[in-house]
Amino acid sequence: FQHYYITNNLRLAMLEFLVSKVAMMLTLGMFSTGMHTVQKIRRKGTGDTPILPFCAFATGCFIWLNYGIITADGTLAFTNFVGTLLNCSYVLLYYWYAPNKKLVYQTVGLFLFLLIGVHMYSAWYHESPEEAKNFLGSCGVLVTIGTFASPLAQMKLVIKTKSAESMSFPLSVMVCAQCIMWWWYGYLIDDFFVQMPNVFGTLLAIIQIFVILKYWDNKPKTVSSVMDNV
Repeated sequence: FQHYYITNNLRLAMLEFLVSKVAMMLTLGMFSTGMHTVQKIRRKGTGDTPILPFCAFATGCFIWLNYGIITADGTLAFTNFVGTLLNCSYVLLYYWYAPNKKLVYQTVGLFLFLLIGVHMYSAWYHESPEEAKNFLGSCGVLVTIGTFASPLAQMKLVIKTKSAESMSFPLSVMVCAQCIMWWWYGYLIDDFFVQMPNVFGTLLAIIQIFVILKYWDNKPKTVSSVMDNV
């Protein structure tokens, strides 16, 4: 019985290791897609590309980095450390090419104010490490769900125009796989805060994939023609 117990624990530890590393690689791969947007900004300027996603990702990564540190989870800490650096570099490059730097100041300032408040409370004003963990986990869940919900507006446009040209199928599949792996990892380590946002992200990514497949071969209608039929 003892041999079975040790073997079973070893298998679970190996599974946890593998799942965590796959989740980490998928997440870092998704973060690196921002380089394509940055290259586009360097060639053509910021145009109608918003800075909000970069700020939201940087904020979420910083919160999860702190959560990983306080829970001694090396996978979460490393993944979100790299994510924080990447997304902060994207913000800096966006600022460099942005014609309206005042708007960038305002957006970045708002997120910095939020991060300072979160960090100060979790570092100094909590009554126990467990309370700090719960606070950071709750903040991470809210920011991550908000980030996952951002494609909803794009999906609405796809449904209106009856064309999926504006959405990336490979990226949607990557997001779905990433969410599934983090959900699985959260289950293996019995962490509700890691599981919760990725359940939502998985469901949303699956819906997004179905929407893309439904309108895959359709030629786009213009938004004006759609509005005329409303």
